[in-house]
Amino acid sequence: MLGIFNPNSAPITDINLLFQIISFLIIVISMRYKLKKNFRVHGMLMGLGLILHLVFFVVGMWPSFSSEIDFFTSSTSLLGVQAMWIHAIPGLVTLVLGFYVLVSWLLHVSDISSCFRKKRIMDVILISWLVSLIFGIVTYLAFYL
Repeated sequence: MLGIFNPNSAPITDINLLFQIISFLIIVISMRYKLKKNFRVHGMLMGLGLILHLVFFVVGMWPSFSSEIDFFTSSTSLLGVQAMWIHAIPGLVTLVLGFYVLVSWLLHVSDISSCFRKKRIMDVILISWLVSLIFGIVTYLAFYL
């Protein structure tokens, strides 16, 4: 099958790219709710973005990464491989810290004060998510353009 954005890519790769961008847009929208002090909607949208990110990590990124691990560890001089590592490490940080914050919020939904204590962690999540998305796009471009 041909890819959506590029005939040389697999459809799941293009669908994953699209949903990673959508996930980040959901995060940006959730930030607007945070600024409006609607923390419940902010938290729900952040959770939705994180769940989408996880689903497409499991469906798209992990199978691709694990099947090509030899290539990714032996061809580190290639731009696409370097971009992939810069994409993968912050992406993993995003998933781990994101689920930590999500679970801690779900355990104390009625008490948002615990979220305020995790503001710095949330800042790290946002920055690592953005870095991961940017280098995910660079990885895609390096391999498929």
